[in-house]
Amino acid sequence: MVSSSLTDRSYRPSAGGRALDSAAEALWAAFEGVARPRAIVHCPHCVTTAECDALTGPVATLDPALVARFVRKAGTTWGDADDLRRIAPRALVLAAEHRLPISRRVLWDKLRWAGWTTWPTEQTDAIGRFLLAEFGRLLAQPPRPASVAHRWLDEVSAGIDDLSGFWTVWHDTMGPLPDPAVQHAAVDHLVELLTSSALRPDLPATVGDVLRRPVAAAQLTEFLVGPGTDHELRRAAGEAAGTRSSRRLGVAVERLRRFRAAVERGAEAPQVPDQAIG
Repeated sequence: MVSSSLTDRSYRPSAGGRALDSAAEALWAAFEGVARPRAIVHCPHCVTTAECDALTGPVATLDPALVARFVRKAGTTWGDADDLRRIAPRALVLAAEHRLPISRRVLWDKLRWAGWTTWPTEQTDAIGRFLLAEFGRLLAQPPRPASVAHRWLDEVSAGIDDLSGFWTVWHDTMGPLPDPAVQHAAVDHLVELLTSSALRPDLPATVGDVLRRPVAAAQLTEFLVGPGTDHELRRAAGEAAGTRSSRRLGVAVERLRRFRAAVERGAEAPQVPDQAIG
């Protein structure tokens, strides 16, 4: 079962970095009781004794390169799912800090393999809250090559099927309650999706080129065709009239209109599978 914090659709105001700091503290607290192993199973031809000894050290200070190497090898030549659970908070924090030298997708592929959704509720909820806070921080800043909302969601969906909570955060961050600078940044992430991603507005099925997992792609369609997304984008475009960003916002409004029209016509689009999400 996926963390309840990730499927909660209640309003979540963005608190930026402060929320992430608090969520990181809670993440560490949730995992502090995970026992340190005396030894870690490994292939002596692939992993050195020094690396194994280093990995059994304090989790909070593990070297980023060592963590990345272990994540890649976990379940094959180094360690098992319990070992990955122990270092999970360090890997997640490093990824949020852009200090983990592997892609977030690789990390989430391994967390899925380790069955992270079956871990103790305190731990899965802490992971969920941390991710929501990280996503909120991302949305509160203008898109950058390494920090674009739809790419972040694609990577995280490697280990999470139901992205409901993230769509709620995105919608709420574009809404009227956050500071204007935060609103504008969140809308800019939507504009980036509509104008610079693999999404083709007249072919709704191309949401699958943006988010590769079918359930995530279907949820993206629901997010884009919902009236709230269109409303917030049009509101932002109206407020930007006469500014340098007005043209790009206008293009985004038109592309979203075409996408919604194509979905309404019944053009092929991914459907949410009937089986339970979890």
